[in-house]
Amino acid sequence: MKLKKLAIPVVITGAVLIVVIKILSSDKPVTVNAVSVKRGDVDQIVSSTSSGSVEPVEKADLMSEYPGAITHIYYKKGSHVHKGDVIIVMDNAIAKVELDSTAEAYNRAKKLYRSHAISKASLDTAMYAYRGALARYNQSFLRTPITGVITELNAHLGEFPLGGNSMLPGSASALQQYGLLVQVVDDRSYHIKAPFDEVDSGMIRTGQSAHVTFDAFPDRVFHGRVTEVSPSVSTALDLNRTIEAEISLPPIRGIKMGMSADVEIIVSVAKDVLSVPTYAVQESSSNKKFVWIIRDQKAEKIDVHTGISNWDNTVVTKGLTQDMKVILPSDKYTLHEGMKVSAHD
Repeated sequence: MKLKKLAIPVVITGAVLIVVIKILSSDKPVTVNAVSVKRGDVDQIVSSTSSGSVEPVEKADLMSEYPGAITHIYYKKGSHVHKGDVIIVMDNAIAKVELDSTAEAYNRAKKLYRSHAISKASLDTAMYAYRGALARYNQSFLRTPITGVITELNAHLGEFPLGGNSMLPGSASALQQYGLLVQVVDDRSYHIKAPFDEVDSGMIRTGQSAHVTFDAFPDRVFHGRVTEVSPSVSTALDLNRTIEAEISLPPIRGIKMGMSADVEIIVSVAKDVLSVPTYAVQESSSNKKFVWIIRDQKAEKIDVHTGISNWDNTVVTKGLTQDMKVILPSDKYTLHEGMKVSAHD
């Protein structure tokens, strides 16, 4: 009789344990963000170490070569000009008198030479005098050699600008500082010069595609192409060792010289590969890469081998198959093996 009474609590305790286990095993699954392993192309990119700068493909800095006062200014800063347009005229009254005089003498010499009244040498002397006078007269007209917009105009009526041949100290930079009258920029075509880390120099080549973004055009990505790579590495003390790449751009309305731009160069492309979001790939303390997947509605940690990557996607060469559900990291949940989960795509 005692044995039967003792058996009752044991049976009750066992039933309680079963109920507790059932309650625990029926915990509500944690909702997680997940994406499917996809197949497609993945670009490998290198990014500029700092913002690049927009520069015109063609630019003309004009300085006076004529010693005279400015008598006419036909355009203002911001004006659009065409190749050959006269922007500034210097006082050329004396040059015009010289030109007319030498032209008359040259014409007279040609007639005398045809009648054998003077020698060929005399004719040539008259010709050279005329050509010299014509060149000096033409120097009084400052013409733009390119089509574009005037970005600098350092001239006023009546001024005597220093000429490009003036006796200025130093180098060409001094001439530009003191003698620059007009700067014309071809606003139809710009490129970007941007620095890249020297470790990436072996991957960057002309002809590669590039993605360009501007602070002035948020949420837009423009496509360019590498047109030039510097043959040497910069060793400037205030910079890390970098190489400079030149990126061509299509016509972009609103772009201006000097704008900053961030550049990513596509150095290789993996075709028809499996990939996952880059931030889904994690690394263990033993330097092994892994992702969390959903298998049978539970979280499972799985080691993977990876290939090339960019900010968005990473190629997975081993460990996953197409359409597997990969769990994305989040501060809203902590994953562990066997944890019940439900996918929220």
